[in-house]
Amino acid sequence: MKKFVAIFHANLNYAYLIPQNYERVIRASYEVILDTFMKKHPNSRFIFEASGYTIDQMAAITPDVLAKLKAAVKSGQCEFMGAPYSHPLMANIPEEDGRWSCEFAMRSCEKHLGFRPESFWNPECTWMQYVPRAFRAAGVKYLTLDFESYMICNDKNYGWVERNRSTDIGWGGHLPWYDLDPDCKFLHRPFRDIVPGLHGICRSDRLIGKCLGYLRGNNVTLDALMENIIYWSGTKDEGSTVVMADDAEYCGTTGYYYVKHYNDYSRSFDIDPEAPRLLDEFIAELSKAGQMITFKEACEEKAVEEPFFVEDRFAWHRTYASVWGNTPEAKRYDPLVSELRREYKEQVQPIAEADPRFKDMVGKFWFHLTNSANSDGRWPPPPSVTCKFNRDWVEAEIESTRKVLAELKQKVAGLPMPPPPKPKMEAGDGVYGYYFTDKDVQDVRSLSHYELQHDIYEAHKMVDSKRPQVQKDGIRFLKKVFDELDRRDMKGIRPPKIRPEEDEPKYRLAHRAKAAKAKPRPAKAKPAKKSAADKSAKSKRK
Repeated sequence: MKKFVAIFHANLNYAYLIPQNYERVIRASYEVILDTFMKKHPNSRFIFEASGYTIDQMAAITPDVLAKLKAAVKSGQCEFMGAPYSHPLMANIPEEDGRWSCEFAMRSCEKHLGFRPESFWNPECTWMQYVPRAFRAAGVKYLTLDFESYMICNDKNYGWVERNRSTDIGWGGHLPWYDLDPDCKFLHRPFRDIVPGLHGICRSDRLIGKCLGYLRGNNVTLDALMENIIYWSGTKDEGSTVVMADDAEYCGTTGYYYVKHYNDYSRSFDIDPEAPRLLDEFIAELSKAGQMITFKEACEEKAVEEPFFVEDRFAWHRTYASVWGNTPEAKRYDPLVSELRREYKEQVQPIAEADPRFKDMVGKFWFHLTNSANSDGRWPPPPSVTCKFNRDWVEAEIESTRKVLAELKQKVAGLPMPPPPKPKMEAGDGVYGYYFTDKDVQDVRSLSHYELQHDIYEAHKMVDSKRPQVQKDGIRFLKKVFDELDRRDMKGIRPPKIRPEEDEPKYRLAHRAKAAKAKPRPAKAKPAKKSAADKSAKSKRK
């Protein structure tokens, strides 16, 4: 039986969603989703995801809708999925900031829902190698991943077709699509230990785009939507397929649709009276075609053997985190936030975070600082115009950060700065000294391409050791790494110390054999210089 995953992404920090419309969106979209599943499709399971900010607003504005969410979760029909508190792009902020934003979301969930969620949404699926560590540090066990990002970075043929070579394109939907086999295992099966203890499964624009087109009535019929879902769910019925993983607001309002596609700002988040019917009919057909399961259940299915790897700065929709980071607003706000962060880390953090008396103020500083990174205060990019409310919200958070920092600086003034922490590196040669993974560095099959390349340098530090045994261990280690590169079809010429003769290219072996057989030519003797007497005798003969 086919298994489907439907994630409804709720974000009241949305661009062009102003506070006057919060209740409208909650009731027309979020409540409609909850009522449709619980009253009309009680046997169909689903995932409702929301940021910490969204949960706080629901608790304040519509506690009755929040009560429905809690009831759905308690019944087991709904899995609640969290998200960083104010929807920052995790790749555009430091790891420490991302961890704090996830932690604040966890606290809101704990306060209003009574638990800390295990599954989390990665906004826009932006990626840096430290992003999964930030989620895991906050207690996250399951994370949303992006299929197109993974395939572009891991499949040479796929990447040649689909890689977006223009980092300023905000959406790669009109770019060519690779002729993909719908049974591709990475589309249906989860990844284990993205970092140790954190698992995930991919969502794909191949499915989500049609789903949003249907919900918005954008010339996608229910038959066309289901045909697309059945096709991309494959023929093997292994694992599951994420059929919905995008904005919940589209399930009851026009959302951001008209701003995005028509530059029409007058129709943002209008109620769509057809939305409840469209959602109801979609769930009914989906439930007939297969079993709807939770995200956690999908992540616990049989996993692929390959490690998860995505290059730095990738994002969903075949684009990059820099698209959000290069808007005029981002260029204006980010330097201000960076300077506040620098002042705090240099002048306050070593003292304040070591003293429990400052715990509440430290939390307040990080809360406002991480809110200052809200993505939708920096979106959309030109020629579209950002919403004044979203800009004002971010600017108010920056100002609050500045005030808390000034108060903290005043409180710690005169207190002694603790000595800097000692490096955690072991003494002696053979130590790489660069942190790149929590995994076992000798378990090369579990390492991503990024980690495997660092592994080469780790081994080379051993090879360069002055101790013979460390050198030998390093050579064995290095050979293991290059064997793994060969297994992944990343063959290359090996370093001389680990390269068996049979690994050399044939042309080089032939050249060496020919050179060994060739006999050296004797050097020609230079003629002796003639003396003056010889020259005189020759002249007389003439």
